Amino acid sequence: MRTPAARMPSDRSGAAQPDSAHPDSAHPDGAHPDGAHPDGASSGTAQTDLPQADAASADSAQLAAELAAERHVTLELQRAILPLHEDPFDLPGLRAVVRYLPASQDSRVGGDWYITAEMPGGHVLLAIGDVGGHGLAAAAGMARLRGALAGLAITGSPPERLVGWLNDLVHHVGPEHTASVVAGYFDPPTRVLTWAQAGHPPPVLVRGRRATALRQPAGILLGAARSGYEAASLELFPGDLLLLYSDGLIERRDHSLDEGLSALTAAAAGITDPENMISAVLDALGSADTEDDTCLVALYVR
Repeated sequence: MRTPAARMPSDRSGAAQPDSAHPDSAHPDGAHPDGAHPDGASSGTAQTDLPQADAASADSAQLAAELAAERHVTLELQRAILPLHEDPFDLPGLRAVVRYLPASQDSRVGGDWYITAEMPGGHVLLAIGDVGGHGLAAAAGMARLRGALAGLAITGSPPERLVGWLNDLVHHVGPEHTASVVAGYFDPPTRVLTWAQAGHPPPVLVRGRRATALRQPAGILLGAARSGYEAASLELFPGDLLLLYSDGLIERRDHSLDEGLSALTAAAAGITDPENMISAVLDALGSADTEDDTCLVALYVR
């Protein structure tokens, strides 16, 4: 505690004389002429900081509100475009189970999408994809690619051509984005899957007690280059289970994609019930709190 300065005798005007030995005595409120407080604080600091703090708080609240509004709009757009099935459903020659897991709550919505649809010729269009980024831009890209593929597939064009057209679309409409996709047809009478891919993780086939990642035909990310795409064919058998998934299932900051894929095949081995398989791989890969969306489509061959 500072000791009060002694008061000097009054001069002829009756005003108290300052104590020249004590620098604070000329300013009874303890402030110096330059605005500095003797204990190091500025006399105007509190008054200046309060408006700044209020402005920063208002800016933070506005940003949070804008992000929340964007997330809400993105989710509504995604729900309107992407059908989500709570129960298993049947397709010609297949029984399907779909699961979609959004990213952790503090992350924005991503661009994962899928298609399972019977075509006019009787074959089944199967696809899964992922648009880079998050938020409205990713959701819009997802809607564009999903709608384009569904429309183009009506032509019956082979999968490698479909993927090539999607690549042209990304280059023309959204060159700032890249995307990945697996797309193909399942022919129920022959049980043959013909598919192409663009930079997407490989489907996993469970046959008996083994689970293996399919060897991928050549194809790089959509939007990355103007290169061509190839197709591959695989004969499936009753009791086989095929898993399509987005990279959010196996991608982690502290593990490589190869490590994630190995963990996936180990968890899926020997499980041929589509619901049980999805539950098993999600439990094994700890996908409840990720930085990316995750979409899974499990297809049991009947």
